[in-house]
Amino acid sequence: MLTTLGTSAAFAGSISPASVSASLGLGETLEVVKRVTTDLGGGLIDFLFLADNTGSMGGVIGNVQSVASTLLTDLKTTYSGAQFAVARYFGDPSEGVGYGSNSYQVLQTSTPDTTAASLAINGWIASGGDDTPEANFYALQQAVQNGASTCPGGLGSSGSCGGSADPVDWRPGARKVALWFGDAPSHQQTVTMSHATTILKDANVSLIAFNNSGATSGLDENYEDGGQIGFQASTVTTALGSHGALINDFASVPPAEILATVKSAVGDVTSKSNISLAVLGGTPAGLNVSFSCSDPLGCNDVNAGDSRELTMSIQALAPGDYTFDVYSPGVTDESGALALERDRIRVGAVNSVPTPLPLVGAAATFNFSRKIRRRLRGIGKA
Repeated sequence: MLTTLGTSAAFAGSISPASVSASLGLGETLEVVKRVTTDLGGGLIDFLFLADNTGSMGGVIGNVQSVASTLLTDLKTTYSGAQFAVARYFGDPSEGVGYGSNSYQVLQTSTPDTTAASLAINGWIASGGDDTPEANFYALQQAVQNGASTCPGGLGSSGSCGGSADPVDWRPGARKVALWFGDAPSHQQTVTMSHATTILKDANVSLIAFNNSGATSGLDENYEDGGQIGFQASTVTTALGSHGALINDFASVPPAEILATVKSAVGDVTSKSNISLAVLGGTPAGLNVSFSCSDPLGCNDVNAGDSRELTMSIQALAPGDYTFDVYSPGVTDESGALALERDRIRVGAVNSVPTPLPLVGAAATFNFSRKIRRRLRGIGKA
């Protein structure tokens, strides 16, 4: 068996070795130790752009899209490991026919692709809405809880159940940040202000409210509706402490000031992340590829810029020539693209000794011989 291991350049974020090429016998298993280095500006952070899309937004939806699109670009530059989702909401389920599951819709699940996110933002509309209050709190509950039903328990004063089953696909371990745009208060029949606040707190979500109106109006209006008294947007964001912020008359606020407000609400939570590895696009048929953290320091809550070792295990299941890429969610190189490493595995005839071959992540070429194989077994995992 001929195995070659390559090294990669020192990127802001990286996976090394940068490539693995190996020939395996059928049934044989190869283990490779990979070192993942996180980038200083990265960390797992997921943003949701959430906007009221009812008819009252007709005069401002263009401004909303413009501000959101500018912020999308600025956030990707600021947080290289960020992903973005886009959703919208209409009238509250309590308003009856025509709403229900249509009250909240995810247009783009969490993705690192800013082009896809931008297209979804451009898909926001202004339509419908039978009264002034909308589905604000219901939309926040749906977003944080990935479309889960408001029951059991009944989160609103009416006790009715509802759910869109429309997930944002937040990444495990990612910091959640909701960017909420609107011009009207929320109904509290389906989800009350108190329940929405509790849900945001429990999920440790940062919430930045973009109110198209001035203080105590629009998103910040006092509308009890069988729920709680209080100026809604300011009450919820204040309850979140440093992770909440309200921007009134946001269309007139300079982009730099908006970005500074968002960064302040996000805080330093992106300095730590959970490190994992995955096959881009799925494991090729004919192989079984799995990953495990093999670093004595563990792979959770890793400081930005630090490294951890993970072991990739490749089992040959069927003959063939397989090429695939491996990535670490949220880890990007100096260009801002996902840090990748490429593997090529050739599977031939049945190997007479189908045993795991642990390899150290260093550049080397090993000739197929019993002596070398004994040496590999002696080295073990570094």
